[in-house]
Amino acid sequence: NETGLHVIRMSKYAEIISREYGFPQKEQELILQATPMHDIGKIGIPDNILKKPGRLTEEERKIINRHCYYGVKIIGDHNSELIKTAKIVAYEHHEKWDGTGYPRKLKGEEISIYGRITAIADVFDALTSVRPYKDAWDIDSSINYIKDQSGKHFDPECVNSFFNGLHEILKVREKYKD
Repeated sequence: NETGLHVIRMSKYAEIISREYGFPQKEQELILQATPMHDIGKIGIPDNILKKPGRLTEEERKIINRHCYYGVKIIGDHNSELIKTAKIVAYEHHEKWDGTGYPRKLKGEEISIYGRITAIADVFDALTSVRPYKDAWDIDSSINYIKDQSGKHFDPECVNSFFNGLHEILKVREKYKD
C-alpha cells in the first residue's frame, strides 16, 4: 500500500510541477504516466534491504543504488515515448543538480528535465511519508528542505515550479494520504 500510494502521489506532484514549469498538456500527461515507473528497479533489490528498519550499511547502500540500473534493464528499449521517458526517469531520478547524485553523477542540465522534476516529487513524498527506516517529516520541515536544496539537490527552476504548485500538491497529498 505504501508503494502504491507513493507512486500515485509523486506522479501527480510531477504532473503539477511540469505544468508550472510550462510543459504543454501532452507532456504533463507523459510525465504523469512515466513517473510511476521510477522505482521499478527495486524489484531487483532483496526485501531484507528494502524493508530494513535501520540505517543501511555501505554495502547495502551500494546494492539499493543499483535499482536505477535495474530499472533501465527492466523497462528496456522501445520506440514508445512513454517507455523512453520512463527509462529516463528510472535512470535519473537520484541525480542531483550539483553533480553529487547517482548513478552517473550528472550535473545541472545534463540531467533530463524529467529526471529533475521526478527528483523533487519523489523526495517530497518520501520526506512526508513514513518509511521502515524513518518517521514522516512535517510539511514545514519538508518544504524547508526543498527550499534549502535548491541549486544543490534540485534544479532551482523546478523548485520554483514546485512552490508555484504547492497548494495543489498539498491537496493531492491529503487526498492520497497513507
